[in-house]
Amino acid sequence: MTRLLAACIVAAVAFIPAANAQVSPSQGFPNKIIRLIVPFTPGGSNDVVAREIATGLQDNLKQTAVAENKPGGGGVIAYSYVAKSPPDGHVMLIAPASFTMGPHLSRNPLYHPVTDFAPINLVVDVPFVMVVPASLPVRTVKEFIELAKNSPNKLTFGSVGVGTPQHLGGELFKMHAGVDLIHVPFRGATMVIPDLLAGRIDMFIGAINSLLPLIQEGKLRAIAMAGRKRIAPLPDVPTLAEAAFPGFEVGSGVGLVAPAGTPPDIVATLNREIGKIVATPGFRQRMTAIGVDVVGTTPAAYAKVIADDYAKWGKVVAAAGIKPE
Repeated sequence: MTRLLAACIVAAVAFIPAANAQVSPSQGFPNKIIRLIVPFTPGGSNDVVAREIATGLQDNLKQTAVAENKPGGGGVIAYSYVAKSPPDGHVMLIAPASFTMGPHLSRNPLYHPVTDFAPINLVVDVPFVMVVPASLPVRTVKEFIELAKNSPNKLTFGSVGVGTPQHLGGELFKMHAGVDLIHVPFRGATMVIPDLLAGRIDMFIGAINSLLPLIQEGKLRAIAMAGRKRIAPLPDVPTLAEAAFPGFEVGSGVGLVAPAGTPPDIVATLNREIGKIVATPGFRQRMTAIGVDVVGTTPAAYAKVIADDYAKWGKVVAAAGIKPE
């Protein structure tokens, strides 16, 4: 009996470390549907990226993954929804450039891009291009600036709404160029383009994927790329940094973030798996087809991008005199 009791004690003691061993939060992850929340309606570049990543995650992690559209409020509905979601890696946000702009335009922001989210991976960048109507007598950035300075009735620039990358990109251009342009907001790129083609709008800084066919047809004139580099379809079009303003950059980075507090090892798992998807030739080919550049970063690198963009656009909003609503 004594030997049996001793054996039981030894067995119990041997079990204690295993029972008390810490279990990594990522063990068993994912264990339910992974949802990628898209802040816009289906069909745009953000939506396309989300569906590509969802398909890849489903294949890699052997768990259902879906893209879920939550449009409205300039993206705020989706941003605040993800910020308040459980930080377990099963809900992520497709974060566009406007993600870092929105809080500067609201008196009572519903989210903070730096503190309310855990950055995972900056997946792609949508190049922006500065275009003018083919009828406008300018072919370079310097010629446009000269025309703007000598136009008594002021030139105009279009956007897809107040506080959007297209709007703040135009405001940033005004600051660098020292010119006064009249901002004309529209409700979407499809509504800007007819007025641009007709010459009722003098300039637009927007995503290349919707403008490239019109540039190639000669209906619009590209005078500068607004991103950090030239693009293959328009090799002779310089960047704004090359043409006039070193350091000038406007684009629409599309990344993935999770709610703040998501365990680091789950963030690392998602970053690794998304990195695998981004590196595949098929993904790169499909992104090239819609006019976007593949990026792919570490969580830390993406965190810096978000913080830097948030600070930059805050300065632009203040300098432009845009009042939060």
